[in-house]
Amino acid sequence: MDAETWSTQSHHGTAQFEAWRHALSRTHLDWDLRPSRTSEFHADIRERVLDGIRVVECFCDPCEGSRRKPELRHSNEAYFGVLFELSGHEIIRQGDRQAELSAGDFVLWDSEREMDFKVTSRLHKLTLLIPKFRAKRLEWDVERFAGTVVKNSSAVSGISAEALRRLARDFTAIEEKDAEAVMQPILSLLMATLTTRQEPASASVAHRDHFSAFCRFIGNNLEDGRLDPRTVAEAHGVSLRYLHTVFAHNNDTCCNFMRRERLRRCHADLSRPHCRDTITEIAFRWGFNDAAHFSRAFKAEFGIAPKTLRRK
Repeated sequence: MDAETWSTQSHHGTAQFEAWRHALSRTHLDWDLRPSRTSEFHADIRERVLDGIRVVECFCDPCEGSRRKPELRHSNEAYFGVLFELSGHEIIRQGDRQAELSAGDFVLWDSEREMDFKVTSRLHKLTLLIPKFRAKRLEWDVERFAGTVVKNSSAVSGISAEALRRLARDFTAIEEKDAEAVMQPILSLLMATLTTRQEPASASVAHRDHFSAFCRFIGNNLEDGRLDPRTVAEAHGVSLRYLHTVFAHNNDTCCNFMRRERLRRCHADLSRPHCRDTITEIAFRWGFNDAAHFSRAFKAEFGIAPKTLRRK
């Protein structure tokens, strides 16, 4: 596929930013965009697919945008994005992480998580959109690096930055037959850099963000008897292995957390003075499917049998 180009030069006045809104959503997924000023807006895009990865080079004036639930719902595919700053300045926020990016810095972001950006000066950037199925097929545990910023401050990150600069310069001239040979070493280099550069504190923040999201999802779906760890992982676009890693990081397991939360909901219902539901009805409502197993688990958790609690 040859490179496609787009520019605001063919538009005038306020139509320029509207055209940019549509162009960015086409090349970088759906975003809710806001201009930083009301005068003319200038932007240029070059885009190409290399070895199944969308490579997008972009110049743009200051603006800001966000991806929230409406934009997330409009996206049919899931990606990991690598955003590399060639020049200019940008502020990125995903989850509880916020980072300021300057020339030579890059960040990994997750298209299935809410995100904000603010371009504060004329920007030149390169974005790689890597399909999630591609990363998982290669057994890259990418989820734990989402939101990680790599600053251009060492020899390791400098090598990655130079590779991305060269890709931005040459990607339109790469022949199709050479695409895999070019992209695979770059992806491996980026993963190696993320692995070596991620600080323990950053890992803890990533785990905390995901752990909170997993727990909220479980709490909102406890009545579904089919809820299991795989369902939770798939709902968040992460691997089952990563889900178990996050719970282990919090000295817990997903299955134990689900069981405890279901038992707590049952305990709350059984403790209500005017609850007319039977013990079995309550147990089944909160995802248990065996009354005897529920009674044993309940007594092991709270030191009292369901019937005894109800009598009290």
